[in-house]
Amino acid sequence: MKLPRKREVDVQIDAQYALACAMLNVFRQPSRKTKPSRGIMNEQDKFSGSLPQLPNFVLTDPPNPPPRRTIGYWLRVLFVCNPFYLASACLLLYGVYRVSCDPNFLATEIGQLTFNFTSLQLYELLLAGTAMLLVTRRIWYDATLLVVLENLLWIVPFILVSQAALIEQRNTMMLCLLAAGLAVGRTLWLRWRAGQLMPSWRALLCGSAVLAMNTALPIVYRHYQETKKGAWLETEPAWLLNDAVWFWVFPALALVANLLPRPENDKREKQVAPWFPMMLCLFWILATGVHLYALGYVYDFPLRREQLAPVLWVLAWTMVMRITDFVPAPSELLRRALLVLPLLAMFVSAFAAGSHVFFVLAILNFVGFVIVLWCERGNRLALQLAMISLASMISALPVEVVHPIVGGFDRMNLIGGAVLAYVAIAAALSRNPKLAIVGGIAAAVAGGLLREGHANNLHWAAQAGLVYFLLHSLRWRDYEQQGAAAVRVVMASLWVLHSFMWARAGVAFAPLLLISVWVAGLWWCRGLLFQIWRPLVIPITAGLVVLCHPINFVVIKTQTTPVGVLAVVGSFVLFALGTALALTKHRWHKAG
Repeated sequence: MKLPRKREVDVQIDAQYALACAMLNVFRQPSRKTKPSRGIMNEQDKFSGSLPQLPNFVLTDPPNPPPRRTIGYWLRVLFVCNPFYLASACLLLYGVYRVSCDPNFLATEIGQLTFNFTSLQLYELLLAGTAMLLVTRRIWYDATLLVVLENLLWIVPFILVSQAALIEQRNTMMLCLLAAGLAVGRTLWLRWRAGQLMPSWRALLCGSAVLAMNTALPIVYRHYQETKKGAWLETEPAWLLNDAVWFWVFPALALVANLLPRPENDKREKQVAPWFPMMLCLFWILATGVHLYALGYVYDFPLRREQLAPVLWVLAWTMVMRITDFVPAPSELLRRALLVLPLLAMFVSAFAAGSHVFFVLAILNFVGFVIVLWCERGNRLALQLAMISLASMISALPVEVVHPIVGGFDRMNLIGGAVLAYVAIAAALSRNPKLAIVGGIAAAVAGGLLREGHANNLHWAAQAGLVYFLLHSLRWRDYEQQGAAAVRVVMASLWVLHSFMWARAGVAFAPLLLISVWVAGLWWCRGLLFQIWRPLVIPITAGLVVLCHPINFVVIKTQTTPVGVLAVVGSFVLFALGTALALTKHRWHKAG
């Protein structure tokens, strides 16, 4: 049936309108806030009911762009941080420096020191008083910033006294005691009036140790300067004192950070972060290091890198143990990454001529990583770091201690031995029989290296390699490796054969006895601890090695014994064997 012309045009228009509405559904998300009026249906609703719903690809209209960050915005951010306090402190330190270098202003050293000392003390009193004023107004950020500046500046007067090398000892002592008394007074004042910003009494007691050391350093160094006969004389008391301070006193002072109370144990009402006391303590330790450097500069003591290694090592282990002060719930990755810090601190003193700091730190690191490994049995990183520390300890052994044991050894031999020890230990930790070959080769090279210069060094190398292989086989799981038991028997046979050849070459009985007892003892200890008494080939082989020397003695005697006597002895031996067969026949043979 043909539609009228007007009706046909209307249908075409309606179809085009429906298509346009469908396209709008594709490119526009309907607003959630707009609700259609009841009883009113627009043209889009009219046709959308009969059309399939199409997905919306544009979710919402783009958000409004953020406001432009103008100069005013950045100025507000800068002023919130209050840079004027920091700029003021920096300008004060710069002024103190210029006064110390200006020969036209207060030409005498005591005059310059008095002016700088007084300026610093007045500035620190101003810091403390302003901080307490801000606390009463509850302006916590700026008050905390002033407290931090106060804790950074209280060591500067001691550094000024240390730099005044020409003043009298009496004046040095008076100024140091005065600076210490003023620092204690300001701290107690702040603790009384601004306790929310100050650490606990226990933390302040730890800070008193830092204050006592900085008070004593200028006095002691000035005293030893009077008896100093020359520069760079390592046997003088002044030089020995400087080394003792860097190697022993300063690291012991850094240990104070570990005595601070844990943040979770401090229940006081405070307006600072939990890590604030630890941060202050680290500032004090850093400032003390700067003070020591200034003393060395004034009294001509060169700063050597091995002097920095002990305190860096202490701080590294402090971060390992006190990371929860900064991160309440540190990730496992962060904890394990921090374990590398003590190893890096140890290598600061590596290859320092005439110094045993690297050796001592390697021992301490080995003990520390073993303790970590004992507490965290699955920590493979701690295991590897312990092995590296052990290898470093071997490489850093004092040559004068090694010479009586291994003559002719130098530092390169020790480094090579350390690498071989690391390879052997790493292979011993695996159950793979293939790695036993690598470890056996390393042990053989190490055995030959230890006996370098001796005629029997090759025999020692062979014994070390074979014994290592057999001991490594105690960790094998024979059911996982096809042919492992056969390989063990072959290597055991080679050990017995070589031991007999070595006995024939004239080795004493004691070396073979000691090696056999050691192998059998390790097998017995393993069985006692784990109740595993296999494989029996290990103790049997150790017993045969012990018999190599007596058998060699018998062989030598038989070569000079008459044939008749040998025949008579042989007849008795055969008779004993026949009797043994007769007595045990019922066990291994059944009559048909």
